Amino acid sequence: MAADWGSEPDDAHEVVELNLTSLVDVVLVLLIVFMVSTSAIVDRDRLAQAEGKVELMLPTGQSKPSAAPPHGELTVQVDANGLMFVNGVATEWKSLTSDLVERLTKDRELQVRVDADQRLPVQKAVEVLEHLQNLGIRNVGLGTQGAK
Repeated sequence: MAADWGSEPDDAHEVVELNLTSLVDVVLVLLIVFMVSTSAIVDRDRLAQAEGKVELMLPTGQSKPSAAPPHGELTVQVDANGLMFVNGVATEWKSLTSDLVERLTKDRELQVRVDADQRLPVQKAVEVLEHLQNLGIRNVGLGTQGAK
C-alpha cells in the first residue's frame, strides 16, 4: 500500500521538539509581576482602611492619663500591624522624620508620646523609640491605658 501513496520521506521519522524555554521565562516574569503588584495593592488598601481610625489596645499602667495633652505634645500611634499614625493620620518613616525635624526646629521641648498597641512586638516599639531619640527628641514617653 505504501507504493500507492508514494514513498515515505526521509525526514518522516524525525522527532519534533517543542522549545518551552521562552514560555517558561514569560510565565516566571508574569508571576513576579503579579506578586509585586499584589503586595503593593494589599499595603495600599490596608493603609486606606486604617486612615483616620486607629484602634489600639494600649498596655495598662498604674497612673491615670492626663485629661488633655500638654502643649507641644505629639502622639505617634503604632498599631498591631506596625502601621504608624501621627495624631490619627497614617504616615511612614520618611514623612514622619521630616515632620518631626520640622517641628523640632520650632519647638526644642517637643514632647512625643508613643502609643504602641500591646500586640505589637517589643522590638518594633523599641525601634520607634530609638528613631525618635536619634532625631534629637529627648521628651519621649509611652502611652498607657491607666489604672482601671
